[in-house]
Amino acid sequence: MPFIFIDQGSPSIRHYSAPKSSGTSPLTATNPTRQIEVHSKTGKNPYQKQNTERAIAHQVHQAKDIMSSPVFSLDINELTLTNALSILKKYNVKHLPITKNGTLNAIVSESDILKALAFKDENLTWFTQKVYAATLTTDIHQLAHVMFDEHIGCLPIVDESHAIQGMVTRSDILKITSQYGPMEFWA
Repeated sequence: MPFIFIDQGSPSIRHYSAPKSSGTSPLTATNPTRQIEVHSKTGKNPYQKQNTERAIAHQVHQAKDIMSSPVFSLDINELTLTNALSILKKYNVKHLPITKNGTLNAIVSESDILKALAFKDENLTWFTQKVYAATLTTDIHQLAHVMFDEHIGCLPIVDESHAIQGMVTRSDILKITSQYGPMEFWA
């Protein structure tokens, strides 16, 4: 699945393949070989139908299913530490995409801004100009792998013209696993 890698405003398509993992797959880990039977007074497992219905009703497979939208961004022409910090505080977000002519150009996080303010050096490059982005149809597994492998806290979701459509954060991935459980997420 291709990811869009934006380096100082110049996009390029990069194919990302997850590293070969060793050990137990998430599906195997969530399906123990020893089955525990639970029966109600009717003689049937009371949880079986409920879990099946829940898995079907809440399947999540792509970025568009979990992304936050709309996304608050800042144009590069208005980019200052104080402007960026005020937008983060106003909308209570941790990541701020930087746009140029309506397309993704860079990104800054709250911690990047706070470090720059602590060192009192606005000439320091305090925003990231090498940004990984994904499309609306990118598989959630790949989102999680890129975020983990590249040590990033969010992935902007863009359309064909690299305009920002949404944002997927680590919190979004954790929310899915905590609400629907690992079986539905990894299935």
